[in-house]
Amino acid sequence: MKSNVITIFAVLACLACGPVSEQPQYQVPPLQNGTPIMTGGEKGLSPMSFGLCYSNKPVGCAYITSEEHPDFFVAITSGMAGSLGLWWCRYDYSLEGGNTVYKEPVRVDLPWMDKKNNKPFANIHVFQDEDKVWLLKLTSKTLSVAEMGEDGNFTLVEEKKWSGLPHIAGFDCIRRSPDEMEIAIMCTDGKPYRPETFPGDSQSYYDGAGIYRGNLAKGGIFRITVDNSWNQTGEPVKVTDMNVGINFCRLACVRNGEIDGYLVANSLGAMKYVPRDGSRIEYVRGEDGNVKSHKAMGTYLVALPDSDREMSDLLIGGESAIYAYSYEGLTDDGIPVYSEPGLVLQENAPLYGGSLTVPNVVDWDGDGVLDIVAGNSEGRLLFFKNNGTDRNPDFAMGEEIYADGKPICIRPGYRIVQGPLEGAWGYLCPTVFDWNEDGLPDVIISGSINKYLVMLNVGTRKNPVLSEPKVIRIDNMELFGTWRVRPAVAKVGDDIIMIIQDDLNALHAYKKTDDFTVEDAGRVRLADGSIITGHNDRLQDNYGQRGRAKMQLYDWDGDGDLDLLVGTVRRSSYPEPSNGLPYRRWRDEKVAALDVILFENRGDFTFEEPVQFQIDGKDFYLGAHSNAPFACMLGDISDGKPNLVVGCESGKYYFFEHDHITTVK
Repeated sequence: MKSNVITIFAVLACLACGPVSEQPQYQVPPLQNGTPIMTGGEKGLSPMSFGLCYSNKPVGCAYITSEEHPDFFVAITSGMAGSLGLWWCRYDYSLEGGNTVYKEPVRVDLPWMDKKNNKPFANIHVFQDEDKVWLLKLTSKTLSVAEMGEDGNFTLVEEKKWSGLPHIAGFDCIRRSPDEMEIAIMCTDGKPYRPETFPGDSQSYYDGAGIYRGNLAKGGIFRITVDNSWNQTGEPVKVTDMNVGINFCRLACVRNGEIDGYLVANSLGAMKYVPRDGSRIEYVRGEDGNVKSHKAMGTYLVALPDSDREMSDLLIGGESAIYAYSYEGLTDDGIPVYSEPGLVLQENAPLYGGSLTVPNVVDWDGDGVLDIVAGNSEGRLLFFKNNGTDRNPDFAMGEEIYADGKPICIRPGYRIVQGPLEGAWGYLCPTVFDWNEDGLPDVIISGSINKYLVMLNVGTRKNPVLSEPKVIRIDNMELFGTWRVRPAVAKVGDDIIMIIQDDLNALHAYKKTDDFTVEDAGRVRLADGSIITGHNDRLQDNYGQRGRAKMQLYDWDGDGDLDLLVGTVRRSSYPEPSNGLPYRRWRDEKVAALDVILFENRGDFTFEEPVQFQIDGKDFYLGAHSNAPFACMLGDISDGKPNLVVGCESGKYYFFEHDHITTVK
């Protein structure tokens, strides 16, 4: 089958190209209303992404379109309907530095979807055996097998009942002999993660001593053998007890001349190696000899075959870009060593800032044009340099910003609103502003840490350098508030004002006193004197759904007063819990909308009732988790009006022209 697929693609490529000629140089497409901003540069290279989704799950690799490097397959199970499904990522070429470039992903048919949620089943895996490519679906009672056809789609060929295992979290398949294949399975103990304080409560996660009250699931490895007709040939074999570690839920079979066993990972990025006989459980190492952890939340890993078809390299996705790790050998005591990760890239791709990206459109490097500085759910801060103009930007692929000589990565650790297994989610929400008024842009940040930090720019206007993050305090206590909030910061009169969400989830203003201290300036209010809160009145939404506002003070309507833009989620309710936006429209009208609302300033720093943004009178949905707006002078501003960039959960930046933005109450 493999040679047929290669031949088909070769013919199609020749037909598409026509006579051999020099290919025109890539030109970044101009900004267009209602579309994502595209990456610039010579080829528009950007981390591979999959439409409007915030998480990707690599489920297997196979040599199909090239003998040089394998293709891979990704299941998208979260996000908007247009992204859900199984995607085939076809190898294109490799860069000198080692990063691989793939063609635009193609969605392929698979014989089963989760009918309840209309998305791929969680436990599926693509397995190549000689010249055949199989798609396996595993449950505790059934093994289903589909075969890839020459059109790239999968057709069901077998469905076998078997004596399987409960609480399957992940699996892989590897051939062990001419007559048998092994299915290796990671199972969890099945204990519920979230605790209950009272009937219906699943959110009071920590006790008075600050210890998590729920269960931190443990996992173990098992294996089952099947014959060439996919019949089970024996009872499940236990490789390890349920002691591999906390929340280990992903597994890949790895084998070469030096190792033969299993690479396992948990959602926090921890990775361990277990030999096939289960005799040891060891953290994998980096080339510096230290324990190697994946850099992002999720850690969906598959074994990536190298040029000799040895299954020991890794491909890892999750709530991030997709990364490739190469196997580098063993330590002296036999522990696998892996390289630093390389990004998986795509040409002519949208600008990608990582899941739940939160942008600022500012001139970061002092060259006179607007760049993008953005945070993401990994807890990282990225810089997208504009090599074009404000009207026709040419943004480079994002690069990490450093503070005190180290890449910025802000994460909460053990204590976080929704429990410690979310400790690798930073949800970095930056605001770029000249905080100490020295003419250089500084960065104020919050996120899942519930507090506010400032990184002062100690470089120059054209060479920004950030100091280490320092806590902003009030009355010598850390300034605290609800999580995942980008503070709005602006000069109001003679004062620098910062607006956050406080302990009541209300919009609260603070006045800067010195570089690391603020004083209370009172809650932000409507014209009738009422405070503005952001949560709804549903009991189950009281905790994790609080906060989340991405705020900006900007003169949106051109009347000289700073208005307040708030990007939020559809469960948020401004200005009060029972009938606010966007919650009321989602609840009553069942609309999926752009979750950006506007509070117009009445001129005295009190605000009108909010309105919700639409595009040309219609709702424009960018996902349920995060809309992060930034009003700016990017694009055509010949009428003097600002346009809008919105970062969304998929990591993309959507551009909207001012005159296309309408409002609804």
